[in-house]
Amino acid sequence: MSKIKINIWILATLLALLTACRDEADDVIQPGILDSQDSLTEQFDIIWSGINQNYVFWEIDPTDWDAVYTQYRPHFEELDKKDTVPTADLQKLYEEVCGTLIDHHMNIRLKNLKPAPSDQTNIVMVSPGAMEVSQREDFQPQIPRKGFQVYRDKLKAAGRITNDYEFVSSTPNAELDHMFTYIIDNDILYLRFSNFAIITQMSKENNPEMPEAREAVKVYREYMNQLVFNQEIKGVIVDVRNNGGGALFDMFTVLGPLLKEDIHLLDTKTKMGLGRLDYGEWEPFNAQVTTQRQVGKMLDWDDELPETDCIGDRKLVLLTDTWSVSMSEMTMAAVKQLPYATVIGQRTFGGLGPLTDVTHTSFSGQFGDKNLKDTSYFVYTSTWMSRIPEGENLEGIGLTPDITVKQDMERFTKQHIDDQLKYAIDFLHGKK
Repeated sequence: MSKIKINIWILATLLALLTACRDEADDVIQPGILDSQDSLTEQFDIIWSGINQNYVFWEIDPTDWDAVYTQYRPHFEELDKKDTVPTADLQKLYEEVCGTLIDHHMNIRLKNLKPAPSDQTNIVMVSPGAMEVSQREDFQPQIPRKGFQVYRDKLKAAGRITNDYEFVSSTPNAELDHMFTYIIDNDILYLRFSNFAIITQMSKENNPEMPEAREAVKVYREYMNQLVFNQEIKGVIVDVRNNGGGALFDMFTVLGPLLKEDIHLLDTKTKMGLGRLDYGEWEPFNAQVTTQRQVGKMLDWDDELPETDCIGDRKLVLLTDTWSVSMSEMTMAAVKQLPYATVIGQRTFGGLGPLTDVTHTSFSGQFGDKNLKDTSYFVYTSTWMSRIPEGENLEGIGLTPDITVKQDMERFTKQHIDDQLKYAIDFLHGKK
């Protein structure tokens, strides 16, 4: 059994055990199955109780959650006395209720049970992480996909780009919106992708009804082909700016080929009981090398490749920005430990708590109904708490790059100059 398959099996087993633990809990106290369809106060009570029980960061979060309940429950009682409540008012109230929570994965969605006739929507959406990030001194707007493309086109027009492969999804809200790879100045290999969903595309590659998956994998195949076989490549740039994270399994497709040896990536722990501080023990989480031979098996290459690393003697640059989240940040935590690697860009989003999309997998994590049908609310929140090997928990803070380079958005917009990528290229060429 391959190392990749073994790790997937281990993760699946872990999730099964966690699910078994959660099933032992009394149904009455599982917030995911409770609902109120007519009382804003009851809805608030369920959401507050769910976060009280399921939130994994109470050990480090400074929010006084009991005080929040005492202060805000009377506001919901007053709203219930009214026939209608503008959704904007309810939005503002929940931003006050949840806005100080440090989980930067957290997203709260709920139906306004008493919408005003003039409301254009009855859905409240609150993201404490986005609220915090928008207030940072180093805040920078998201770079749109077109922004990454126009600088590539500028370099291409100057004759600096070869082996240009591009995938752009035509599907709204696709798991993988885009992926680009190309060679810069004949000696720098570049990879840019919107989400960690590459291994998911591989699983769909041979499905004739999913042509986009096949096109996406073509881009990844070209990147790995250049990484493994092109001896002219002296440096590699992996661009996780505006990358919202994704599947843990992509550790093997993105990070693994960039490692020379297995490394201690993070420590994690989760809730093991209903109390706020009912935690299990910290457990180490390691990132493992994906060898040339393993890559060959993943991509069905005919050549029998050696069990050696893919990166070789090349220098590595990881590009990050404010909107690098989750798996992007885990990748950064690993890359910062590599002597041949440098992280360039800006401080990341601060959402390092791993999570699963499956409800009731443990005593922490998401609850409710993401479609807002079985319940009038959905709370998306981390399943595990993590810390970097030095012992520091950076949830809500983010990781700082080795070299900070802020994007000049006016130059970016008007002149199509990507300051961060330009700096990375110059750095690998010894000009910085």
